[in-house]
Amino acid sequence: MRTVAKVNAVLLAGDRRASIALHNENKAFLELRNKPLFIHVLEALLGAEMVGDVVVVGPKDRIVQTLEKHGITEGVVVVEQRENMIENFKVGYVCSLGLEETVPFWSLKNSGHDETPVLVAPCDIPMMLPEEVDEFLMRSNMHEYDYSIGVTSEDVLRQYHPAQNKPGIRMIYFHVKEDLMRHNNLHVAKPLTFDHLDYIEKMYEWRYQTRLANILRMIFSMLTNGWRLMKSLRVIILMQLSLYYDRHGHPKLADQMRSLVGFNRLSEGIGNALGARVEIVYTHFGGAALDADNEKDLAVIDQRYDEWMKFQRGMHT
Repeated sequence: MRTVAKVNAVLLAGDRRASIALHNENKAFLELRNKPLFIHVLEALLGAEMVGDVVVVGPKDRIVQTLEKHGITEGVVVVEQRENMIENFKVGYVCSLGLEETVPFWSLKNSGHDETPVLVAPCDIPMMLPEEVDEFLMRSNMHEYDYSIGVTSEDVLRQYHPAQNKPGIRMIYFHVKEDLMRHNNLHVAKPLTFDHLDYIEKMYEWRYQTRLANILRMIFSMLTNGWRLMKSLRVIILMQLSLYYDRHGHPKLADQMRSLVGFNRLSEGIGNALGARVEIVYTHFGGAALDADNEKDLAVIDQRYDEWMKFQRGMHT
């Protein structure tokens, strides 16, 4: 990150509004190889050279008990979850600064903490390696930007697709001029500089963009929230058209649509929506992009875990 200081992290492990349960259970506590998903993620964060302390936000008592069971006693702060993802993030960020969780988030604006970044990760990416975290942070430029969003190319993630009679995970990709890519679930941000932090919660709730209702909600929100979101509307529509044509067997039309949306346009569109300077940052391991969002994908990760982890570690050596 072009800085000598380590970055503290917030690990989101809540199970309230907009979260998705699997097997009627908070995903954070589903086990993979006798270890809860959030422990896999936490160990990767703690193992990264550029990460300092980690704040885990979720059902506090249960998290504390799980940490004790797995012998994790240092470098972790546990905070009781709030009512939704953005409130969990806010209290997590406050605690990542070494402050009491009762300190109101927005009271810190212009207090000297505005330039302090935080890494944010969800609880359901058990394939992530410490090296991928470090790669993301090294490539993020928090001097010139307020928010870095991690992505991974389809060229990398094709390794995890179904092939040779083996199960796999085939993602839905963002279609832009330069590439097909997938959000890798890693974020690093200076949230006190955002003008519209609340919009992240809306995008999170509407994150399944193959569902028509969610697409319409996002477009309607942009139409009713002023000129700053209108600038993003063209980018969203072109990306959705490209995705639609690709999924319905019209690759040439898909390519025509995505040729009109480049990386710069995408980052500018997101930045306009959030009121922040945004950059898109590649990582090439792929593990952080493999989120266990449904029962099928979790089963595939379990089946191919050893093979895929070996592949990723081979990329590092």
